[in-house]
Amino acid sequence: MRTMFVWALLLSLLLAGRASDALAQSADTLVEQGKQRYDLEAYDEALEAFDRAVRLEPQNPKALYQRAKAYFKLREYGKAVADFTSAIKLRPDYHKAFYRRAKSLHELGRYREAVADYTKALELKDDYSKALYRRALSRLALKDSAGAVNDMRSAAAMSNENALQWLSGQGPQEDD
Repeated sequence: MRTMFVWALLLSLLLAGRASDALAQSADTLVEQGKQRYDLEAYDEALEAFDRAVRLEPQNPKALYQRAKAYFKLREYGKAVADFTSAIKLRPDYHKAFYRRAKSLHELGRYREAVADYTKALELKDDYSKALYRRALSRLALKDSAGAVNDMRSAAAMSNENALQWLSGQGPQEDD
């Protein structure tokens, strides 16, 4: 009787493992579908796919990150901050999530928090010229001209090919 119980337990664990793999695969598939829609600038449709992925797998930092990006494009900055924060809690080394949360915070007028997040992104990825450029903008909003100029100089030194574009106000191209 005990042997039968052990076999039943092992079988249920094996099936549960396969079920969780299938759920993860489904969430990943939904994330990919959402990214395709996002790239087509169909942000509402992308949000739907990312939302389904998060419902399937709430602890998936990639799904949360992607959903937050869609919220940002839809100008729902508070929701974007919440999802970027959740992604960061799950993956504290997620430099892109810190960077994008900072952009959302900047849009909400929370410039000090934005500067802190850009700084954290730079701690995680020290050659992150986009974060330097964006931190300069948040510092300007705080009337920290010296800090903004230093950040802009550092960003331009890292990305000489982009410096003129940035200084003309076009900013870095977002590709992540």
